[in-house]
Amino acid sequence: MNKTITTLAASMAICATASADITVNVAPAVAQKEYDLEYGYIADMVKPRNERPEAIRAQGTVTDGKFVIKTLPDGPAQYVIPTGDREYIVIYTKPGDELSVDIAGTNPLSYSITGSRLMEDIARLDMESSKMLQEYRSLMSSGSPDPALVEKISENYDRLFTDYIAANPEAEAVPYAVMHLEGEEFLKAYDAMTPAARNSTIALFLEPQKQYVERKIEAERRKVQLQSGNVVAPDFTFENMKGEKVSLADFRGKWVIIDFWGSWCPWCIKGFPKLKEAYAAYRPELEIIGVACNDSRDKWKAAVKKYDLPWINLYNPEQGGGRLLEDYAVEGFPTKAIISPEGKIVNITTGENPAFFDILEQLMK
Repeated sequence: MNKTITTLAASMAICATASADITVNVAPAVAQKEYDLEYGYIADMVKPRNERPEAIRAQGTVTDGKFVIKTLPDGPAQYVIPTGDREYIVIYTKPGDELSVDIAGTNPLSYSITGSRLMEDIARLDMESSKMLQEYRSLMSSGSPDPALVEKISENYDRLFTDYIAANPEAEAVPYAVMHLEGEEFLKAYDAMTPAARNSTIALFLEPQKQYVERKIEAERRKVQLQSGNVVAPDFTFENMKGEKVSLADFRGKWVIIDFWGSWCPWCIKGFPKLKEAYAAYRPELEIIGVACNDSRDKWKAAVKKYDLPWINLYNPEQGGGRLLEDYAVEGFPTKAIISPEGKIVNITTGENPAFFDILEQLMK
């Protein structure tokens, strides 16, 4: 989008007239008086990233307890209002909508919306699910969460959305509920949507998510197959810190952990201390090969030095990971793969999961 047009649109978005489309009322007890808004047409947001125009950004300043946003005129749009750490209000509109947003608090976030059935339902679902997420975060921060309680919260979270869909099959907010489900539950709800739900203002968001879920399910299926103990680990050859060529095959006869990571990945970095402990405990029977992905060569080298990584460090020059990430069913970072001395994949763990080291200990014994 032309910068001049973007700037003009942003300057027109915040106005003080009573005829504006979204009135945001902020309670006196809420300390936040400035809100960084980001919005755009939904049709643009579902385009491939390289075709997507920049989102419009503007500032909302509370005056006399409110600020006002004029909706975009040419189609359904999405507006995001950040209200704190990992908290935000998302609003969907059609041209001509007159909405009222009432923010009662921001820590934790408490709000309601009137003016359209779509947003009234979404706000209610968001508030109810947010309470569960807060409970989940509190439980996880305890350091030793009860698995049964974690499972119960997860079940209640899913049930909130599945119950809404069952009770309101024709509602315009059904796609919002569907997009909060995962895996097979998502696909089941997606396939069961009524024609009215499929014609919702926000239904466009579901197709990219459906493609993602299908890819993830296929990756999970392939991961199970890969770590059966019968699949030979695909070989690869990359350069180390000195520019020397190093291959996975060079370490046949040892246990090997392949650590797919990046200097940009905070969870990868968080896991280094525990990985160093394992390396010290199981050497020389164990070797670790760190493979940097989606990184620049300079940032990779700087991170290896900064975090003092003592194992074999290789650089994958293919932006996006190339074929290597597909070969090892890498869905996210970090991903660690354990290779047996016979060169077979025996485990693939995605994310910073403490259970990985229990699995490693069992295998090493």
